[in-house]
Amino acid sequence: MQLIFHGHACVSLALPDGGDTLVIDPGAYSDTATALTGAAAVLITHDHFDHMDLEAVLKHLECSTDTHVWGPASALEDLTSGGAPTERLHEVAPGDVLEIVGTQVTVGGGAHAEIHPEVPQLAMNVTYLVEVDGGRIYHPGDSYEAPATVPDGGLDVLLVPVSGPWTKLAEAMDFARSVPAGAVVPIHDALLSEIGHTLTGRWLDTARLGGKYTYSRLQVGESTAV
Repeated sequence: MQLIFHGHACVSLALPDGGDTLVIDPGAYSDTATALTGAAAVLITHDHFDHMDLEAVLKHLECSTDTHVWGPASALEDLTSGGAPTERLHEVAPGDVLEIVGTQVTVGGGAHAEIHPEVPQLAMNVTYLVEVDGGRIYHPGDSYEAPATVPDGGLDVLLVPVSGPWTKLAEAMDFARSVPAGAVVPIHDALLSEIGHTLTGRWLDTARLGGKYTYSRLQVGESTAV
């Protein structure tokens, strides 16, 4: 399958042999129009606007009557309030193992990373481990929570958040080193300038960390084989 980066926290998975497309976190800082084109399944980690562009997802559900959305209750409540058909909305919780458009999706996580002790915590942030034909990618949403169980052989792609009010570069480095993966792809990066990207790449690259993965920053619209 092909993993395509659509900006900030949004990626899509184009499944093998002309299969369906699965999209994760089409938010307001992403190229949602391209990401959602042809999408049969949409996974939402939590209801922050930079992870779910409510208007864009509602429009896609209206135009594409076969598309279904999976996410925590708070995200689905926003979609329901916007008029989304409830029969195509599916609530998820940590521990769920789902079969979605030819993939196996394991839901994990539960908590959004703390922004500040005085900022109320979000109700829920889930993570997604997506597996198909031996390929495995992991999206942590707004967290550095590792998968509850890492499959034998590790992951093919670990998506690592690298900017935001809750992030810390040291925690991103620990996350990248703690989860065995062939490639680390930075996400949640809309706040970074090119200088910030360069600095982040230097710290997360294995030349400094001594890890075994390949650090692969993708431009918007670029893809990598999984």
